[in-house]
Amino acid sequence: MEIEIVKDNLKKNWNINPYEFWIPLLGEPTENTIYFDSENFENEFGYEKLNRILLEVIIGEIYSFNEAREENVYSQISIREYASLGIFFTNENADWVIYQTHEETIAFAGEKIIAKIKLEWKNWKEKANPWEV
Repeated sequence: MEIEIVKDNLKKNWNINPYEFWIPLLGEPTENTIYFDSENFENEFGYEKLNRILLEVIIGEIYSFNEAREENVYSQISIREYASLGIFFTNENADWVIYQTHEETIAFAGEKIIAKIKLEWKNWKEKANPWEV
């Protein structure tokens, strides 16, 4: 799939420009979006559990975009603690998104991935959308 189509899908589905800050962190999170403080996410849920969920949910290629305008395509990914530039991960249809930022947040979009996180993280409500509290 052409990467421009993926970027168009991100814009259409989630109002995301993959080279800019994403709205759920600037305003009221929209339906099927959620974000967490990275440290809380790591300590109370963990990247190991997230990566196991991704193996269950993701089918097809994974596209990444970062604020340095680097674009990559992967057959699989392993998310770990944020290490550098703000980065988006998604599939070709952009029906799910993972967004890690240097503001020390991790955000998710997509019903299936969020439902799995909520199922496995019993007190997720206490940590969700911390900038909205």
